[in-house]
Amino acid sequence: MFSFFKDEFRPATSMDKLLISKEAEHLRPLIKDLIREKFSDSLKIYIVDSGSCNGCELELQMLFSPLYKLSSFGVEVTYESTQADVLFVTGLITENMYDELKRVYENLKEPKWVILIGDCPVSSAPFENNFTLWNKGKEFFSTAFHISSCPPEPLRLLQALHEFLKKI
Repeated sequence: MFSFFKDEFRPATSMDKLLISKEAEHLRPLIKDLIREKFSDSLKIYIVDSGSCNGCELELQMLFSPLYKLSSFGVEVTYESTQADVLFVTGLITENMYDELKRVYENLKEPKWVILIGDCPVSSAPFENNFTLWNKGKEFFSTAFHISSCPPEPLRLLQALHEFLKKI
């Protein structure tokens, strides 16, 4: 059986093509330096999925994979909102999640930084006139930084993280 597939599937080699773009490689030291400068050594993020399709979460997970190694930049995911430097919000802001998001936001350290990931938190995507949506992310978090796209690719997330770190 193996001999049947042997010629069909050849193992990939590192020389076949670049797995990660040169721009992503270029952004790595810049992001790492900005994190050290603005957050002393590590940037702790708290992620809230307020009702998404999980597309944005999958792209965020890719950033922590061995390919992008975001954790080597000093970025950590925390499970305590009181320890977080930045709140990442993905998905629609539903009525059921409003109180939880408000509580998490109030528990953030000062200054409170929020990054809205994807189009859902801002535009509510195809569900705009749905009765279960509380309000849009930009109204809920007036000073939030928005990363557009549905879902944003890992390179776009890195670019936006770099922009955010330069801006604050």
